[in-house]
Amino acid sequence: MALARIGNARRVENFTWPGFVDALATLLMVIIFVLMVFVLIQVNLAYRLSGQDASLGEMRQQLISLGELLNLERRASADLAANLEQVKNQLNTSNANRDDLQTQLTSVQTALGERNSEILRLETQQANINAALVAARASLEERLGALQLAEGQLAIAQAKNKSAAGTIDGLRAETTASKVEIAQMTNALAALRTRLEELTSLLAEKDRQTAHDKVAIASLGRSLNNALASRVQELQRFRSEFFGRLREVLKGRDDVQIVGDRFVFQSEVLFAQGQAEIAAEGQDQLAKLAITLADIATKIPADINWVLQIDGHTDDVPIRAGRYADNWDLSTERALSVVRFLNQKGLPANRLAAAGYGEFQPLDNDDNDDARRKNRRIELKITQRVAVK
Repeated sequence: MALARIGNARRVENFTWPGFVDALATLLMVIIFVLMVFVLIQVNLAYRLSGQDASLGEMRQQLISLGELLNLERRASADLAANLEQVKNQLNTSNANRDDLQTQLTSVQTALGERNSEILRLETQQANINAALVAARASLEERLGALQLAEGQLAIAQAKNKSAAGTIDGLRAETTASKVEIAQMTNALAALRTRLEELTSLLAEKDRQTAHDKVAIASLGRSLNNALASRVQELQRFRSEFFGRLREVLKGRDDVQIVGDRFVFQSEVLFAQGQAEIAAEGQDQLAKLAITLADIATKIPADINWVLQIDGHTDDVPIRAGRYADNWDLSTERALSVVRFLNQKGLPANRLAAAGYGEFQPLDNDDNDDARRKNRRIELKITQRVAVK
């Protein structure tokens, strides 16, 4: 590294040769170290050969113990498989119950629509009957007025001329006819009132049935909400398992942190500065994670719409040259590199998502190198994907 810095100080444009020299020096040191380790191992093996028989006896005992432990693990695995099958059966039963509830809800909604149409028809019929009743009352009042006028004219005629008996008889006949017609209209009015009472009773019955249907719909709604809440709780359980398993894989690492519901990797663990290709050390770390994630993915039911979100973040130092247009482009390419790697390791492509945020969502807003190091990160979180209709 010192040679590289000297080379950079002398020639800024070309620093390939110092880097090559550093690489050869590093390779030489690694070879010397490996040779020393090999010599020490040879000495240790020579020392241990004297007690080989005793060691072999101990190893046989350990092998027997390991065999017993393996049998115990196999029985535990069989028990877990049986429990998993039972959970799958319960889940299938829950899905069938949910489908039945959905079918019942559709039937009730259809029946409610038909009831509403029937109520609307009855209300229209009642309005027509009310209009006819008003018209009949108006006609009756008109006839009663005419009758009263005729009776007044009859009294006047009797007072003025008692000899007009023929006219009086004619008026009496007309009055009798009017009274008969009034009686007929009164009977019709009574029949209309009876029909109106029947329609009112029918409308009340429809209202009671509608209230009962609304109660049934509310009950079905609560059942569906409970089913949805159960799915959310199940996803939360798998999210907890996700966090627990990853904590176990990543325990003891200072460069990986848990922030809320996310695992945060510092970019230096996975990428070289200004690059989006995953380094060898980063691939080893992600390979361990991929094994755990693939195992968890097989346990999550297919009807839970989950997705593993990978978010890329950079610091606020602008990119001045290179293949990436800006920090936004770099953060997006880094997130995509992680997604592609996890997909190659067996995670389903439809359960992976990538996003780049550049420098616009920092963890630390201070203007120093430590804050910028914290902000250069890759975040992983498991979440529920919202279905688009």
